Amino acid sequence: MPTSIEPFYAEVGRRLHALRTAAGMTQDALGARLQPPMTRASIANIETGKQRLLAKTLVDLAEALGKDVTALLPQKAPVAKQASTPIRAELEKELKLPQEDFERLMAQIDDQPRRGQ
Repeated sequence: MPTSIEPFYAEVGRRLHALRTAAGMTQDALGARLQPPMTRASIANIETGKQRLLAKTLVDLAEALGKDVTALLPQKAPVAKQASTPIRAELEKELKLPQEDFERLMAQIDDQPRRGQ
């Protein structure tokens, strides 16, 4: 049974990956800059949201990339899974998307301006 990715760690991982690749740095090189050093596999697991990380590690990663720690943090706190409504439940059932993709889609829908607003 696959483990679910917590939205917070998935977003931190996406941000870490984007900053690392923009810096032209490999996972190995980033891991080597940390104290203690971190393996390429650990960096990969963080980037995919599969591995939780300590607050100190988060700060160390940001510093290794020459960024403020806020660059790795989500802009707004992600909601794990909202209470199911009949429409949401039906969409989830019919779309058959991986949970992370479904949550991303729902977040995009929630961010859209409503008619008359």
